[in-house]
Amino acid sequence: MRNRILEQAIRLFGSNGFEGTSIQVIADAVGIKKPSLLYHFNSKAKLRDEVYKHLFDHWKSELPKLLAAASKDPFGSFIKALVEYFQEDPNRSRIAVREMLDRPEFVRKVISEELSPWVKLVSDYIRMGKQSGAVKSDVDPESYIILVIMMVIGTVAVGDVLSAVVVQENSDTGTPLIEELERIGRSALLKHI
Repeated sequence: MRNRILEQAIRLFGSNGFEGTSIQVIADAVGIKKPSLLYHFNSKAKLRDEVYKHLFDHWKSELPKLLAAASKDPFGSFIKALVEYFQEDPNRSRIAVREMLDRPEFVRKVISEELSPWVKLVSDYIRMGKQSGAVKSDVDPESYIILVIMMVIGTVAVGDVLSAVVVQENSDTGTPLIEELERIGRSALLKHI
């Protein structure tokens, strides 16, 4: 039940914003009564906090596995997994954008606590790539990671709107914006692609 509530909260907070979504609307979307929702999450603020935890918990479990399994191209695998995660539910990216704009201090704190260890982990992989000669020497690892995350979140959050100007004739997957995002990510990082 908790996961169903969290998924609907992500969808509705992503679509309508935190302030534009009531506990009742979330309960209705889940198909439960408001008191049942409040049994699991005693306030809307607590639900929002749990939404963040839910989103970050995914990466806490997936990122180490992803980096360990992707020895040939960990950076490409990271970008691909990031894109797939946000494309699977674009409201994940929309809620991130909304919260960054509406509550920057809160998001800064959450990111500092939750994202910093994972940025450090991926940064260490980039530094190893620099030492081996696979990664360009002028890449700043932390900045690169944050910019890739921002590109992915922005592309998924509003890409369907902006894709109207993109001609799709040369796209293998029908998603030229995503293909270009992945190409930019690789070419900015790797010496030989």
